[in-house]
Amino acid sequence: VGYCFGGLLAWLAACQLQKVACAVSYYGGGVASEMSQTPSVPIMFHFAAEDAHISMDDVAVVEKAQPDAPLFLYEADHGFNCNHRASYNEPAAVLALSRTHEFFNAHLG
Repeated sequence: VGYCFGGLLAWLAACQLQKVACAVSYYGGGVASEMSQTPSVPIMFHFAAEDAHISMDDVAVVEKAQPDAPLFLYEADHGFNCNHRASYNEPAAVLALSRTHEFFNAHLG
């Protein structure tokens, strides 16, 4: 699991590393520009509709390139999952965490 730049790293890990079972990307900046790569494991994406750093066009690129990957869009801002930021959005964070846990349970056992 990765957040922001870590979200990009989660995507790259899913595409390039061995011994990765699955990956989750939270508001991964730069992910859209790496869609030429193909993940070898399941991946889930969480994006924020009010994110000034990641455009909705970029989200659409990811969604189109990865139609089988769960992709969720929250009415929140970049960093919505970090409770140390002004952009923290508890309802979005709780829902995203629940979805992440379900995804991990399905793919990690």
